[in-house]
Amino acid sequence: MSGFFSFLKGTTARATALLVLIVSVSILITATLGYFKLYEVTATNSAIRIDRAARAATALFAERLASEFTAIRDENGRPQALQLKGTDTEAALSFRQDHDALLKEIGAINQGAANLFRLNPETQAFDRFATTFRKPDGSMPPPMSIGILHPAYDNLINNRPHLGEVPVMGRLRLAYLTPIQAASGAVAGALAVDVGWVDDLVAAKTELRWQIIVAAGLILVLVAAFGAAGMGAEMKPLRVLARYADDLAAGVPSGAVPYSTRDDEIGALAQGLKRVVALQDKLAHLAYTDSLTGLSNRGRYLSDLDTALRESLSGKRKWALIHLDLDKFKKINDAYGQTAGDSLLKEVASRIKETAGDGARIARLAADHFTILIGDGRSTDQASALAGKLLSALHQPIELRAGEFHVTGSAGIVLLQHDARDADEAHRNAGLALRKAKATGDRAVIFSSELHDESENNIRIERMLRLAIQEREIEIHFQPQIDPATNQLAGVEALARWTHPAEGPISPGLFIPIAESSGQIVDLGTLILDLACEQAAKWREKNFDFKHISVNVSPIQLWQSNFVAVVKDALKRHGLSGNEICIEITEGVFVDQSERRIETVLSAIRELGVLLSLDDFGSGYSSLGYLNRLPFDQLKVDRSFVSDIDTDVRKQKVLRGILELGRGLGFSIVIEGAETGEEVAVIRQMGCDAIQGFYYSRPAPALLIPEVVKKIARSQPASDARTA
Repeated sequence: MSGFFSFLKGTTARATALLVLIVSVSILITATLGYFKLYEVTATNSAIRIDRAARAATALFAERLASEFTAIRDENGRPQALQLKGTDTEAALSFRQDHDALLKEIGAINQGAANLFRLNPETQAFDRFATTFRKPDGSMPPPMSIGILHPAYDNLINNRPHLGEVPVMGRLRLAYLTPIQAASGAVAGALAVDVGWVDDLVAAKTELRWQIIVAAGLILVLVAAFGAAGMGAEMKPLRVLARYADDLAAGVPSGAVPYSTRDDEIGALAQGLKRVVALQDKLAHLAYTDSLTGLSNRGRYLSDLDTALRESLSGKRKWALIHLDLDKFKKINDAYGQTAGDSLLKEVASRIKETAGDGARIARLAADHFTILIGDGRSTDQASALAGKLLSALHQPIELRAGEFHVTGSAGIVLLQHDARDADEAHRNAGLALRKAKATGDRAVIFSSELHDESENNIRIERMLRLAIQEREIEIHFQPQIDPATNQLAGVEALARWTHPAEGPISPGLFIPIAESSGQIVDLGTLILDLACEQAAKWREKNFDFKHISVNVSPIQLWQSNFVAVVKDALKRHGLSGNEICIEITEGVFVDQSERRIETVLSAIRELGVLLSLDDFGSGYSSLGYLNRLPFDQLKVDRSFVSDIDTDVRKQKVLRGILELGRGLGFSIVIEGAETGEEVAVIRQMGCDAIQGFYYSRPAPALLIPEVVKKIARSQPASDARTA
């Protein structure tokens, strides 16, 4: 009885009651239209789903295994390959627990399966070594390979991704296979993701097809003799749903799915569309949401920024953009692990949301890099005040399982209507302001044209510096290191100097940081080392006993794989013995490096006979363990311990302790930065091997150094001063 009443509520019963002959033809046409529209939507959304699945999988691989893999995408962002960073392909493409965990996460996100394959050089087949598939008992499935007859093989072996239906256990799955390349670019394996069985993906379409066939057949039989008086009204829901399906396929927002509460055939079609819309929304959420914090990700940020900029430039609405970065977040990650770092970022995101308010559009671009778009027409002072509140919110202690954390941040601010013509410029200008703020930390900086001019000037100097290095326009001056007990020379330090033909002298404080940030510090350091060796050879020919020449080496240059070979080659070309050159490195060389690697490199340098000096001692990261185990010959004490030492009793005690420590470990001690006779007298009375500073001489060209040294030797040592 209930089935009969259900039939009476259906489209077939209502059409039969209307007795309209032409309805039979109309319902058949409309049903066919609805079917094919749903077919089109299903196919389109299946393509969208597998595309997003591939993007999510490669993005997760490149993020979670960033030390091993990098993602290669085309101009539309579709993954083309995963490339290995290292040369050990066998190790990278062998089963590991992190592979298994990552594949399970990818499978859970994409609601499908994920597999990893390695190219077998003997069979030229792709052998599976990790998968989310499991037997009913939970064990691993039997081995499986992608051979020449597999539909994806031709694309993979030719280093191309494959999208389509692939056979799995006698059925078909919709899959995207991304090649994995060795560091050389040759194909080495494949990452395969899918979004389920093909017939399951189109189950709603198949179900609806039979519903339409049955309903249309009944209507054709029963309504063939009746008129079309009310069929137009009855067909309206199908026309509406067809237009909705068309809009959905075109990506045009259409609101809620109509007729989804009906319990007839129209309701079934609407429910099918509703499920498609839900899937589309879920995929959109995955594509535009940061999985850790729940904030928007880079993709959504760029879209929001583009919209905000258009509104700002048109005068419709004024927007301000804030880039916020935590200060020294990497140290927290290194010290306490990623789990603590992630928890910290979640709390920071929560505080930003609470402080910025509901109207703000907040995104997380990278590890600790957040962006805030405010569209309430704030003035410069108001935007600056909001940035100040955001930074103040970070000052409150953060309680985590690992303990209590105190963090600070830096912020860069851009008013879009004033300081940007397009989204790229807005993003770049906010980054420039943020970089300026991070120079000191814990402050907010508003973008100004001066920052842009400074950036352009740095780029200009960078180009000029590259040419100057190529043309060997860089010179070196030398500053003597003097034994304070005898006023005799103990060594000289080589210092880079640059006089541009048109610009004149350019300060090392300007061009050396630019060389480091642009990567030119390696070429610059190699040139300085060569010039120092060249001058050492000239002085030796003239019988000038310069003792040794100290050359500063940046950590970037030191960790180059060929650095020891470069030093060895310079000594050989200029006919020098190793002890005529002293390599100076700062304590920053110990950051982010294993003790074994540091010891290996420094020992290789010492094997050349080259002296090693630890520069700026006391200002960085040294530990007694490093000093005791590493092969240093010399410690250079930082200027901060020397200034005003003649009047500062505490500094005298600290310096005396450093001197005793250095002598106890067998190092020669050089004090740098002494500028007054009083300072030199105190240091001389404490006892050290050499003093380097303006008191004796400013850096001078090589031609003047012999005469400067003679003049110092003839002068009287600084008078003794009273020390505590």
